[in-house]
Amino acid sequence: MRASVWFAQGTRFSEVMAGDAMDEFMRVCPERPFTRGSYLFRQGDPATQMHVIAKGQVKLLSLTPEGNERVVAVLGPDDFIGEAFVIDADRYLLDAVAITDVVACPMDRDQFTRLALHSPTFTVRFAEILATNLVQCRQLLTHSLDPVKRRVAKVMLDQAERFGEPLGGGDLVSLQTELRHDDIASLASATRVSASTAIAELRELGIVEGSRGSYRMSLAGLRAYVADELG
Repeated sequence: MRASVWFAQGTRFSEVMAGDAMDEFMRVCPERPFTRGSYLFRQGDPATQMHVIAKGQVKLLSLTPEGNERVVAVLGPDDFIGEAFVIDADRYLLDAVAITDVVACPMDRDQFTRLALHSPTFTVRFAEILATNLVQCRQLLTHSLDPVKRRVAKVMLDQAERFGEPLGGGDLVSLQTELRHDDIASLASATRVSASTAIAELRELGIVEGSRGSYRMSLAGLRAYVADELG
C-alpha cells in the first residue's frame, strides 16, 4: 500500500469545462460545504475521492519528524486535491484543512466512471487539464533550483495573484492570509531565517508592506523582482 497525495493548481477548471461538461459534472458531483478549520481529509484516510475546490482556500499539511506542521501548498478555486481515487489501495499522505469556509465537489471512482461514460467531452477536457499539470510539475522541478530570494518572491506573487484583493485601479493588492513566515518558508522550501530575510528585502524595496498575515503588495514589483532574480 502506498501513501499518496496530489494536487493541481491553476487548472481553469470552470473555464475549460464551461457548458454541458460542467452541467454534467455538477449533476454527478454536487457541491459540499466545509467550515473553516475542518478537514477535507486526514493523513492515512483512504484516498477515495478527488476534490475540486469551488470556493475558499485549503492548505495541505505534513508533519515533520519533530511533530510540527509544515504547509505544502495553499489551494483555491478550480484547484484539485487527490487523484488517487482511481486506485482503491491508496491513502492520503497529508492533511487537507479548510483555511476559510470552503465549497468543494468531491468525485469518487464511480462518479468519474459515470462521467466518462455519459460525457466524453468532460473526459477529454479532464485529460487536457492533467496533461497541462504534468508540464507545470516539470517546470516546478526546474524552479526548485532557483535562489532562495526568488523562490520566496514567487510564493508571495502566487498568493497575491490568486488570493489578493485589488486596491484602486493600479497593480496594488491587499492580501489577508493565515500564512506566517514559517509557512512561506515551507512553501518556498527555505528556512525561516532565509524567508524572513527575503521578505525584509522586498519591504526595503517597497514591493511588500505589512506583516503578520496582512500585506499590501505590488504585482508589477514582484514580477520584476522575480525576473531580475532569474537573470
